[in-house]
Amino acid sequence: GDRAAALSQPTVRPCTSTTDRRAALHALGIAPIAGTVLAARPRPAAARAEWTWATADDAAATWTVTKRQQSSVRIRPETMLVAADEATKREVKLLKVPLGRGAATSFAPDEQIELSRFFSSKQDAERIGAARIAAIFQRSLERQASSPTSPLLGVTVDAATAVAQTRRGRRYVVIDYETDGCRRVDEDGACVGRAKRAASTVITVSLESQARTLEEQRRMDRGELEERYIDTLWLFTASAPVATSSKKGAAAAAPPSSSLRDVGSTFEVLD
Repeated sequence: GDRAAALSQPTVRPCTSTTDRRAALHALGIAPIAGTVLAARPRPAAARAEWTWATADDAAATWTVTKRQQSSVRIRPETMLVAADEATKREVKLLKVPLGRGAATSFAPDEQIELSRFFSSKQDAERIGAARIAAIFQRSLERQASSPTSPLLGVTVDAATAVAQTRRGRRYVVIDYETDGCRRVDEDGACVGRAKRAASTVITVSLESQARTLEEQRRMDRGELEERYIDTLWLFTASAPVATSSKKGAAAAAPPSSSLRDVGSTFEVLD
């Protein structure tokens, strides 16, 4: 249809930045979810950090990092960061999910297009709105909670409180929610412990190279291979147990959403 017609247009002019590439694609009416080819000038072949998170800004916590991967060239979902603060029982996880077939189990094709457009176009962002992104996110969590042992059971997202932010020119959406899922599984795979958790997720989308290996990326950087790009979803989630009251029958009180939002406030995807 329209997308196929757009793809038949002449080759995009050389671009020197992610912003230039994305702008050129949208000038042609193309949402670059996967496989978009661009004629780009070679970049230096050097490993670079794709994201940053300033833990030093959280003076009240001592984070134990069990995984921290600063970059990835593999076109598949990756866990880039896992950290925990034992004193407050807070946990942090960063997921990098290339849109397209790899994200099909969590996001429908039309949802992926909306995500791409929201984060790449100011006009589309104003039209779609942060609440719509929160609704798409909730449906994704619900699809992942199909198992009775899932930690995402009982997810409730307050879409009305979703907030769009801009950090160094990049758009993010912050979404707060709660879960009542399984936290412990016995040797037979049965859930033996459920727990309510409050969470805050920071979402953004970036345009990433579609190189399958580091060597392939280096060849693209040298201009030996044409560069291909894919829209990639980033999800930075901070969570904590919902505090239980010491008084019998009293309602549980979740930690302030602002405290979890603060954890993710220094997360940024780098160009």
